[in-house]
Amino acid sequence: MFDYSAITKLDLENDIKNTLNIGLEQIQKIKNEDTPSLDMFDLFERTLSDLSGRVAFMADVSKEEDIRDYGNVAESIIENFLLEVTTDKKLYEKFKSIKTNNLDKESIKYFDEVIRDFIDAGHELDHDKKTRLIEIEKKLIDLEINFSKNIAADNSEVILNQSQLKGLSIDELNNFRKEEENFIVTMAYPDINAVLENCEIRDSRKKVWKAFNNRAVLSNSPILKEAVALRNEKANLFGFNTWAEYRLQYRMAKSPQNVVKMYDNLVPKLQKAAQNEKVELATDNIEPSDLAPWDIRYLITKKRNEQSQVDNNEIKKYFYIHDVKEAMFSICEDVFEISINREDSRTAWHEDVELWSISDQNNKKTAYFYLDMYPRDGKYTHAAVFDISPGSADEINLPVCSMVANFPNPNTGNGLMTFDEVETLFHEFGHVLHNGIGKSKFARFLGANVEWDFVEAPSQIMEHWVWKSECLRRFSKHIETGETLAHDLCERLNSSKNIGISLLTLRQVSFGLADQHLHGINFDDSLDQIEQESQKVTTINYPNDTNHLGAFGHLLGGYDAAYYGYLWADIIGDDLFSRFENEGILSKEVGIDYKNKILSVGGSRDAEEMVQDFLGREWNDEAFLKQKKLGKS
Repeated sequence: MFDYSAITKLDLENDIKNTLNIGLEQIQKIKNEDTPSLDMFDLFERTLSDLSGRVAFMADVSKEEDIRDYGNVAESIIENFLLEVTTDKKLYEKFKSIKTNNLDKESIKYFDEVIRDFIDAGHELDHDKKTRLIEIEKKLIDLEINFSKNIAADNSEVILNQSQLKGLSIDELNNFRKEEENFIVTMAYPDINAVLENCEIRDSRKKVWKAFNNRAVLSNSPILKEAVALRNEKANLFGFNTWAEYRLQYRMAKSPQNVVKMYDNLVPKLQKAAQNEKVELATDNIEPSDLAPWDIRYLITKKRNEQSQVDNNEIKKYFYIHDVKEAMFSICEDVFEISINREDSRTAWHEDVELWSISDQNNKKTAYFYLDMYPRDGKYTHAAVFDISPGSADEINLPVCSMVANFPNPNTGNGLMTFDEVETLFHEFGHVLHNGIGKSKFARFLGANVEWDFVEAPSQIMEHWVWKSECLRRFSKHIETGETLAHDLCERLNSSKNIGISLLTLRQVSFGLADQHLHGINFDDSLDQIEQESQKVTTINYPNDTNHLGAFGHLLGGYDAAYYGYLWADIIGDDLFSRFENEGILSKEVGIDYKNKILSVGGSRDAEEMVQDFLGREWNDEAFLKQKKLGKS
């Protein structure tokens, strides 16, 4: 394992210099070879991926500001280096010369995708268009890095006194930083979740919600506007009308029109259900027609507490982060016939970071993963799984990834999780499993390297388990008594799963609509107009002094024109889980089939093909509609 523990900026600079020289040597060797092989290109891609995991990744996790800053610089250097490689005409001609008639199916898929990358680099464009394309690509690299950096650097805070935080438990209050008699609410998720879910004071929720959604708005709004304009221009160079058309051509959806069809089918059902939900949720002298975004999570939590007959602060006592984590591992070990073991983490980048390994049914290690689960200054602010290394083709070096999240820290607080945080942990671990179990002869197909609108589907399996009694009783353990949740309480919690679900889903739809608007024919509309238009779908009164697009990291983090994929994958994920519903929630037989036909395949087969193989039919939205209680399509 790479030793991150004592690296300096100079170490990273030397690593970049030395490894890029190795990359240049690999490229020159390919160009000098009479009959280059796909393996030679794969080796180069592994070299660049490893470098990114050693250096650029530090921008999101290092505790040292100078190393985080250099991580961003390194990402730009690597991306620009890769741009130079893919625009190399001689390299393109050499790759095209590879004979494909004797290649297996996976190798042909690899060949086709690399050819596609070369074409996307402008090799089939005329000289002027290719020159402009390179200018656009270089600018987009810098914009994307700065956008992410600005979100991480945002230090917005809301100062509230104890009376303004009525409804929060003593433990939750103790988790805040204090300044004399006041509490500092940062934009870290544990702080945000505590206020938006439990604070009885509506004005306090409003202040915190607005601060969170206005993060980086001043610095990132011009970056976003420039980025979407450049993307549209790039799409035009290739003959597409919009970036969404260009971006979706190789996704499951294939076109923006199919995304519109999905929304047109589901939104009326969701909005009809949302009207009923608002009536059911409205309380605290708030009329259904006056519900605001900062009310929704609070009212859902309150309703869940009533329905389950357990207070949210009490239920958290059953979800100590380490107990939940260990039980989650145990469930996965049983269902997927794997083992998960703690490894020495002294070489990690922070003392809180854990290192684990995954082994197969024969106790052969297949991958490693880090868990970097607690908030700290300058760290990535959301929850995600990062590829660190694809490993080596000979499997001497194994794939490595890291979950990076912002859960309650047991080292500085009580480490008790909300139910939503438990669900997020399971969701992200679905990505870890995908990375740890997925196999391919090529690095670009390993694990979760699948179509972008399928990548979230495997995590839906994990989310479903959170709500099932069979699992709840395994990962719930009272912090004081050690008791698990009683079966009847598990059932009551499960029955509360869909409280406010249509309102929450419409919020997600609004993100997808904003994304499609930004990358559609009207990309040059003002950000305020795009924000306001997209929020209409929620049926909730949205303030005109808030614009979350500057803090919407997905827009310049790989999900551009693709945020619809969360809902798309949600539909597929529900259908995949229907086999567990029908054959056994923790069925090992289904789990192994799922492991072999979905997880282990990675991106070496098209997602449509994988899903049909697992289900024995084409996927549909029946399970999704049933889960959300929306009736038949």
